Amino acid sequence: MSLSEVLHLVEYSYLYQSIDDTVKAKKGCLQAIKILNTLAKSDNSTQPHIKEVSQFVLNLYDQIDKQPLNTSGKLSWMSSKLSETGTCPPVISFSPNLNSHNQIFFSEDQAFQDEDKSIQKVPENVQWESVMVDDWSSESSDLTSLYQDILPNCSFVSSFLAIIESQTIPIIQSISPHRPSTQYKVQLMFNGTFRNVTIDNRLPYLSNDRSRNLFISSFKDPRLLWPALIEKAYLKVMGDGYNFNGSNMANDTCLLTGWLPQIIKIENGQLPTEFSRLWELHRQGKVLLGIGTGKLSKQIGLHLNLITDHDYVIDNFRMEGNKKIITIKNPWISKSLDCRLISVDEFTYFKYLYVNWKPEFKYTQNHNFLYSPKEFIFNEPQFTFSNDTAQLQEVWLLLERHLPTDSQWMNMQIFETGSKVLTQTQFKKLGLDSGTNNRIQLIKLNMKPNQSYTAVISCGKSCKLTLSMFNNIGPGFKFNKSKWMYVFTLPPIDGEWTDRTNGGNWSISTFIDNPQYDLIVKKDTKLIVVVYGDTQVNTYLLQSDNSKLGERVHKFDKSKLLNNEHYNTFFQLNNYTLAPGNYKLIVSAYDKYIGKYKLLLNSTSEVQLDKTPFSWGLFTTKTGFNWDNQNRFKLRFSTTSYNTKTIFHITHFNGEHNYELLTNYRPAIRASIFDARNSSPILINEKFDDSLYGIFVDWTLEHPGEYILLIERFELGNGRCVVEIGSSKKVHLM
Repeated sequence: MSLSEVLHLVEYSYLYQSIDDTVKAKKGCLQAIKILNTLAKSDNSTQPHIKEVSQFVLNLYDQIDKQPLNTSGKLSWMSSKLSETGTCPPVISFSPNLNSHNQIFFSEDQAFQDEDKSIQKVPENVQWESVMVDDWSSESSDLTSLYQDILPNCSFVSSFLAIIESQTIPIIQSISPHRPSTQYKVQLMFNGTFRNVTIDNRLPYLSNDRSRNLFISSFKDPRLLWPALIEKAYLKVMGDGYNFNGSNMANDTCLLTGWLPQIIKIENGQLPTEFSRLWELHRQGKVLLGIGTGKLSKQIGLHLNLITDHDYVIDNFRMEGNKKIITIKNPWISKSLDCRLISVDEFTYFKYLYVNWKPEFKYTQNHNFLYSPKEFIFNEPQFTFSNDTAQLQEVWLLLERHLPTDSQWMNMQIFETGSKVLTQTQFKKLGLDSGTNNRIQLIKLNMKPNQSYTAVISCGKSCKLTLSMFNNIGPGFKFNKSKWMYVFTLPPIDGEWTDRTNGGNWSISTFIDNPQYDLIVKKDTKLIVVVYGDTQVNTYLLQSDNSKLGERVHKFDKSKLLNNEHYNTFFQLNNYTLAPGNYKLIVSAYDKYIGKYKLLLNSTSEVQLDKTPFSWGLFTTKTGFNWDNQNRFKLRFSTTSYNTKTIFHITHFNGEHNYELLTNYRPAIRASIFDARNSSPILINEKFDDSLYGIFVDWTLEHPGEYILLIERFELGNGRCVVEIGSSKKVHLM
């Protein structure tokens, strides 16, 4: 029995909690307590720590029911699993002075061999050999001669060298224990927290060339192997073993130290204007600096003594007049250290400046969450935070995509608002974001006094993410999931423009065929209406009345319109202040577009939205005729029922198209209803109308019988006339 078994049980208790298996989680705690009780009765060197570990496990047992892990905490533990056989659990703090990385949690008499397949990926002609690591020197002279040989991991080696040369980070403390062993644990920062990565003591050697190395080595001390063990843990986490596929120095330094990574693009062949300040911070031990080349031809690389797509440590900096000159250190060397340092005053062939910031903020908040790609911004993860002070406050936000991960795009946008963002243009967006395929994104924000902000997260693929916020405001300063601007929100409505309902904009005769809704407002309210689609879209809100409920709009009356007529690509948002009453909402694409849309309504009070039926009545029929240079046409029809409510929609077409434009010629038309038996008038319309949307005749036929719809145009002419009849009871054409 040992503390290593206790740690194993505690870690698995957390893992079982993360999948809501409280029975096994409690069982793990009870087994750990049993071992601790046995150890407490024995006389061993770990005796002083048993009490604090025991108290921690007892508290953990109680918390399983009383304070279970929240979703973020569960995801932190679920993110421990990087492969089928390997887990990298978070470092557990048992007390302020004891965590799970301590060497007391190692069993000295138990041999270990790592079976994780991810670290076993090696090139051809490689054999694994166990090594005796008995040189734990951390002398600067030995460590600064570390170099990269065959393995193309310049980013890691440069990060390691930068950490060594800063003399502010004891990198040797990230590996434990400091003695010969078959098992080591390396503490690395990834997936939202510091984690223990377990490895064995085997290293890969080239079977046909012992003079070359596949791992980081020291020119001065060949027995210095503990850096290679840290490298092995790093390669295990990255997932490709010794078939390394690349990274960058900023990410790797963060993984080794937890220092916050920033990647600054080098533009116009110039170092950024703030580089002098960065170098001064570097001298103070507050930042680590590196630089990376872009794509270089072989000829340019040889001429400049640079390597394509390669990361270097920035070793020195000086000014000569207005010229910036840096000395960079190459992590890769072949024969000697003499040509390792390179002086650079021309930066055209460098692509990125890597900066890692020492975390000096007093307060940190971490939130882990699952992400799946969303079609619309309002569905994206959004987090709101507010500066309630009267002073400018600096806040840093770090977004990390969890390993293992493929290269993919992600972004974090910041908006000046305290509510959920519904469109890209709804609120002022700060120009702090830039979409990146890097795994980590850092944004620095100076918060205005008494101003709220919302961060919107987006990625190209499903993944796990951690959002971290660093501040000096206070422990109560937190970000929270964003809320809607107003308290009432209808469920999002999924709609579609079909070949029957793709009406287009109001200058097209089919505009009234667009999807329509009745909006009922019972008290004064502020309302936001948003429509999303894959084309230019807009919504029209028109005043209406109770008598029109369930009926489609017959024409576009600008005098009743409550918003502008502007269309926007992919989305449109309109704000309204409404009095109680009835309104008609029309959802429109600019062109006669066939496709889907989504509709959102958010309001200060409850509203009701009902889809208006597309047809003009319960029963519908359609007919047509050609004018043939005439100006009158009699349409005969009959009904066998009493009180048949009818709507006749009469439209003119000049050609074969089923729509007309506002600029097209159209005759003025009128229509009246007569009793076919005696030609007596039932409804007489004397006024001609050239409405783009056609004319409507609404009437209730009280008695069964035969009728005539007399359709007249103002002058003789040609073209087609289409008549749609909607009725509450069956109507027959004769």
